[in-house]
Amino acid sequence: MGLKEWLFGKDKKTSSKTEAEAVQTLKKQLNSLELESKNLFRKSEEQKVVAKSMLKSGNKSGAKQALTRSTLFLQRYNQIQNMSLNLSTQVEAITTAKFTADTVKALGKGSVIVEETLAQVSPLDVERTMVQMEDQRDRISMMTESLADVTSLEMELDSEMMDSIDDQLASLEMEINETSHGDLPIAGAGVSAEAETSTATEEKTDKSNIDSELDAIEKELEGKS
Repeated sequence: MGLKEWLFGKDKKTSSKTEAEAVQTLKKQLNSLELESKNLFRKSEEQKVVAKSMLKSGNKSGAKQALTRSTLFLQRYNQIQNMSLNLSTQVEAITTAKFTADTVKALGKGSVIVEETLAQVSPLDVERTMVQMEDQRDRISMMTESLADVTSLEMELDSEMMDSIDDQLASLEMEINETSHGDLPIAGAGVSAEAETSTATEEKTDKSNIDSELDAIEKELEGKS
């Protein structure tokens, strides 16, 4: 690290360039290993075919040598696959590290903004604001209750007017009850009907007695004649 880097830190452009170059180098090597692994796998399979052919022809020793070559090719193939895995992991690590660094930087900037914003407001300001809001709600509630108060209007009404209002209220209640339960019987109506029926019965009885007496008199007169 040079003196300039130690004093002012690494240049962002240089850092990004170095990162890109590292990723490019890793991917280039990864591609080379991928080609080599495919070549080794093909050679391993070819030696298996050779071993089978030699064994069919009775050359057991040649078949064994072919299988040995196939095994060596396959062993090398597995080694290269492990190398490729490490390279891929390193590429992913660089990408993840970059995302992590960018996320931390973004969070840091957000934290600075939050601190600067909170510095503009003290806990005393918050408490004072809450007290003001509560006082405002109380005053609004008191004003609303005052506007809806009708006590003064009721005090201005004299007793005669209040009696009239009570009578009207009772009349309305009776009208509502009659509408809900049908017309109520008129007081005394049943008694009058019974009296009229009793009177008519008595008159009918008297008339029958008079007619009977009249018939008896007429017969008596006819007998004397």
